[in-house]
Amino acid sequence: MKILVVDDTEAILLLISRFVEALGHHAVLARNGLEAVEQCRLEQPDLVLMDVMMPIMSGPEAAILIKEESGERWVPIVFVTGIGEENALADAIERGADDYINKPVNFRVLEAKLKAFNRTLELNRKVREQSERLADYYENAEEEKRVVRHLMEQLVNSERLSDPQLQYLLSPAESLSGDLIASARTPGQALHVMLADGIGHGLTAALNVLPLTQPFYSMTEKGYAIGDILLEMNEKVRQVLPVGRFVCVTLISIDEAAACIEVWNGGMPTVFLLNEFGDVISECRSKNLPLGIVPSHSMDFSPDRFYSNGSGYVVAYSDGLVEARNISGEEFGVQRLLALLKKPVEIKQIDFFKDQFADFLKQEKHHDDVSLVLANFGCSAKREQRIANVLSADMSQLLTADFATRSESNWRYTLVLTAAELKYVNTIPFMMTFVKEIKSLAGSHSDVFLILTELFLNAVDHGLLGMDSKVKQDSEGMEYYLTERMHRLQALQEGRIEIDLMGVILRGQEVLRIRVKDSGPGFNWSKTYGDTENEKPLFSFGRGISLVKALALHVNYIGIGNEVEVYYAPQTNP
Repeated sequence: MKILVVDDTEAILLLISRFVEALGHHAVLARNGLEAVEQCRLEQPDLVLMDVMMPIMSGPEAAILIKEESGERWVPIVFVTGIGEENALADAIERGADDYINKPVNFRVLEAKLKAFNRTLELNRKVREQSERLADYYENAEEEKRVVRHLMEQLVNSERLSDPQLQYLLSPAESLSGDLIASARTPGQALHVMLADGIGHGLTAALNVLPLTQPFYSMTEKGYAIGDILLEMNEKVRQVLPVGRFVCVTLISIDEAAACIEVWNGGMPTVFLLNEFGDVISECRSKNLPLGIVPSHSMDFSPDRFYSNGSGYVVAYSDGLVEARNISGEEFGVQRLLALLKKPVEIKQIDFFKDQFADFLKQEKHHDDVSLVLANFGCSAKREQRIANVLSADMSQLLTADFATRSESNWRYTLVLTAAELKYVNTIPFMMTFVKEIKSLAGSHSDVFLILTELFLNAVDHGLLGMDSKVKQDSEGMEYYLTERMHRLQALQEGRIEIDLMGVILRGQEVLRIRVKDSGPGFNWSKTYGDTENEKPLFSFGRGISLVKALALHVNYIGIGNEVEVYYAPQTNP
């Protein structure tokens, strides 16, 4: 130890300092209290042996200053006191001195005290080092949380969560949530919502769900179906996360134009579909493993489909919500959740639920991340209004133009697919990657996606597969149609579809020409789609040619009906 020895009597000063050095310690000398304070600042001793009564500044006065300047660093002060100094000694000990020894000094007692203080100082040093390491660890952990929080905010894109069809609650058990809520729109304006729950909570769980965001957003924006998105997410989770880590996921797609709701549940609690009165009309229980456990070829990414002509909302939540307990140990439970959602309220449904959930907890902290998603459906009226207003006054003037006298194209993109490619190529999302690069189409991705989708599906379903739309009159018929379509497509041996996109100038404005041709026998498109004045479309579930005509300037079927040409005037961005 480095020991500061302070005494105004030279003989005692030398005697104690020599004894200290004989014990293997390093002695620093001072002859009054003021000098002791200065030496403490300079030498930073481990312990102070100091006389009580000294000139210039007394021992107790010096002890107070030394303790103040030492701060959190503990510097033991042992007074060497003579007879008659008891009052000053008592005052000094009350103000922070640690021990004393009487004069004349008993060196055996002094040696024992020094050994005891040395042990205590060593323990104090270890505690201080551990505290510093803990402080560094805490600082690093907080920085990591700050970075992950920033990443999650950027990757989740909270602006998209303000979608008018979506309400949600997300409450982390710690500073970071292992539950993730994300939403995005396809080019066809179908709403995709993802609720993911990483195992555990806090930083580790938050990192588990981050790999899902990139495939979810990028593939949704290109128009991929949720089955394709799930496959890519499973591959990403298995690639990025260590063995033993997995993510429970609910993925929802709400397509208002088709009145179709798709739900895939992998390890999450039951998803409910409620009508506008809060009654349960359908359930989707988990029948799939969470993502990241087994290879994609061992999983079924086919969603459950529901059809509804009315309005309502899809309810998805994490187990942290229904397993939350209040101060009495009572569990929140699924029945309480459904009962609260059934109650009519004047305020926004999710705000009412937040208040009720907080009232249930009564300030008790929930020990798992809590999340709830309410996604509305039955908003088709908004879609019809958008289609009705799609053509501006300037565009409508082009309706009488002579499409046969168009000029040369500004650009052209052609894709030819045979039966082999049609079985595995996601054609429309693939083509939308190109469409998004054309500046003149920047404000028209949704319309182009809808037109391409309808024309391509017609060419495949009716041109190559010979499907009959008449079966799609109810939900059971739709399911039969989709199943039969899948079987026929897998069995398809011959067939060819050509898709040609061209930017042409029409009356000084660039117009998109879309041409789709199939190698099938053709079909009576006017009769099939009710194009005559007296017929109604048989295709009640799809958007059909009526939607294409609502969006396009001109639709022209060529020959036997296996080739269609559509002209579309791009919308200008506001």
